[in-house]
This record gives sequence, C-alpha cells and structure tokens, in this order.
Amino acid sequence: MVAIQPFDFSRWPIAVSDLPADTYLVGGAVRDALLGRTTLYPDLDFIVPADAIALTKKLADKYRAGLVVLDRERQIARLVFANTTVDIAQRHGETLLTDLSDRDFRLNAIAYDIHHHHIVDPLGGLLDLQRRQIHYVAPENLAADPLRLLRAYRQAAQLQFTITPETRQVIQTLAPQLRRVAAERVRVELSYLLSAVEGAAQVTLAFRDGVLGVWLPSVTEERITHYHALESTLANFPFPALWPALATSIAATTAPGEPQRRTLAALAKLTCLVNASDRQAAEELTALTYTTAEIRIVQVLCRLLSHWLVPLQQPLNREQAFYLFRAAGSYFPAFVALALSRGIPKDHLVPLVNAWLDPRNPLAHPPQLVRGADLVERFHLPPGPRVGELLRAVEAAQARGEISDRPQALAYVAQLLNSSAESRHH
Repeated sequence: MVAIQPFDFSRWPIAVSDLPADTYLVGGAVRDALLGRTTLYPDLDFIVPADAIALTKKLADKYRAGLVVLDRERQIARLVFANTTVDIAQRHGETLLTDLSDRDFRLNAIAYDIHHHHIVDPLGGLLDLQRRQIHYVAPENLAADPLRLLRAYRQAAQLQFTITPETRQVIQTLAPQLRRVAAERVRVELSYLLSAVEGAAQVTLAFRDGVLGVWLPSVTEERITHYHALESTLANFPFPALWPALATSIAATTAPGEPQRRTLAALAKLTCLVNASDRQAAEELTALTYTTAEIRIVQVLCRLLSHWLVPLQQPLNREQAFYLFRAAGSYFPAFVALALSRGIPKDHLVPLVNAWLDPRNPLAHPPQLVRGADLVERFHLPPGPRVGELLRAVEAAQARGEISDRPQALAYVAQLLNSSAESRHH
C-alpha cells in the first residue's frame, strides 16, 4: 500500500462519511488523480463490502439524485447527478484483490482506500502509469467483455499512452468478439474515441487491429487518411469564429447517465469513417443506435462532400454559393473543416465563411420569400407539382440576385404564370 494525499472530497457529490468502512475508489478517477488529470466533476466508481444497491438507493434519496440499477444480480447501481455519475458496486470476492483481478487493464486496477488514504496496487498499475502504457490484467478479462478491446484505444487516445504489443496481439485475436457487444455500448465508447483531440493514431491502430471494422465496415486506409487530415485541420483551424459551432454538443444526444457529449466536430470525424454513400452511412449508424438527428447530420455531410468538393476547386459564383448554403444549413462549419482537410484552398472558403457569419447575408441566410400556401391563395392554384415548380423558380431567381423580397417574388410568379398562359394560348 502507498499513502498519498487525500482527494479533494469537497468536489465529490456525496460525503465520504456516507460510505462504509472498507470502501475503495477504483478505476478512472484514481488513475487520473495519479496522473494529475483532475476534473471539476470526476465520475466516481466505488467498491463497497455489501448491500450496494440498498446503499445507492439511500444515497439517491438523501441527495435527490437519479438512480439506475446497472446489474441487480452483481449488485451494481449508479447515482446520476447533473454533472457527474457515481457507480457503487458490491465486492464480489473474499478480498479486494479478487475484484481488481477482474478489471480490464492494470492502470485501471489501482484502488484508493477513501477512509485511510492509501493506494492499493497489487497488479503493477503504477508502473504502467510511469511507463505511459496500457496492458491487460488477463486476456480472459478482455474476452469476458469485448467492449474492453475498443476501450483500450479510447483510453490510449485520451491519455496519449501506448498499448503494449502483447495487449494488441490479444486484441487482434479477440476482435471479432466485439460483434456480440450491445450496439449502444459500442456507440458510447466510439463517441469517446472520436472526441479525443489527438485520437487519429489510435483510430488507425484500432482499424489495423481489426477492431474498428467490426461495426464500421466501410473503413479503409484511404478513409483513415481522411480522418488524420481532418484531425490535423481541426488542430490548426483557420476560422476561429466557426469553432463554437463545431465544439458545441448536439442537443439531446445522450441518455441519462451517459456522460459523453457528441459535437459537430466529432460527427465530422465520424463522417470520415462511414460509407461515402449517405444511404449506406445511415444504415451503419442506425445499427450503432445513433440518433436520428446525428444520422441526418452525417448524411448531409456525406452529400456535401460528394457534390461540392469539385466545384470548390474554383471560387463559387453567387448562385453556387446560395445552393451550397442551402444544402449545408447549420452544419456549414463542419463542412468547412472537411473541405479544408480534403485540399480545398482556404481562399475559396474565406468569402463563404464571412457570409455565413453574417446573419443578414442574403446568400448564406436567405429569407423564404413565399410559401406554397401563399401561391395557392394568391393565384388560385390547386396544390400540386406546379406549386413546387414555381417555388423552385423563385428560389433560383433569388439565388441569381434577381429578386430579394416578397413583392418581387409574387410579381415574378405572376410573370411566370402569364408567360405560361400565353404560350398555351398560342
């Protein structure tokens, strides 16, 4: 046992005195504290000697926290607070060593005695921290929960550690087993990996070791190259005014107790790993239980890459810019990052970015001048394809700069209808 300074208990959402004797903090919170990676609201994992679910229910009542029973048989439950989670698991062995020996990697098998302020490290996790490496506790532990295979690359990316050759060899053998893991668990782990600022190297290894392709079958070396290029672009992004849009989490993407946030930048990275066809990309992401909103964003980005990379080899004219903005909508910042990463000159994007940043710009944020109902009422037209044709004609005239307000739009429609009537008359 190694004595260390106590954690900053004032940041914890529950009091240490609420936890029984022989309670140990384990996992990421211990690892990160030893690495000096402190966060304002750490996620906490405790091992208690008995009655874990009953204790968690008592704490949920006391602190008015959410309660999720994760495993009734093994006595594991979760407290959900606004900014963090607390997992409480019952010790299932005679000693703490039994529990630690069942964990995934040695650096996550370090325990902290919260009442006596001691570190317990029977498996050599401290040495792995010093060596900045990830090594399995036992191959059978990885086989018991194949999600741990993907977690190795995620943690290596977050910590900027290396995975030992022996561990990678075991992962390569077990990689097909990842197919039997629930899709939503894979999605959560994948989201963490995509959120890593410098994750491209580990994404590459996950692909080459056979882990990534189990759930993302369209990944190729070329798409990995695109991922590297995008990560490099994001690290040196030349349009800081777009960054808030890229870094903001997509609304309603996480379930209760699911702490990670998925951002527009992370979904742009995901676009590099799915099929270039928006339809097949949607199938892959549906299988991974991504939300409808997230799938729609990736599909839009796939279509933009398919349709606009060639035109952007030259500066766009007014009409082209209008339709690009219309197709990209609020996802335009992600497309800018992707376009830069695919070699589109910055100079071709500067006027587009400036226009998008100006909420009054009529190209980037064009008002809808007329609606279908307006045309039906004003010109006594029956609802149908003809109304759609007229709306598209108005939009095209707006794109060319020929009309800019509602009266001009209605006059333009009247002109089109008159021309049509005259041609039929003749």
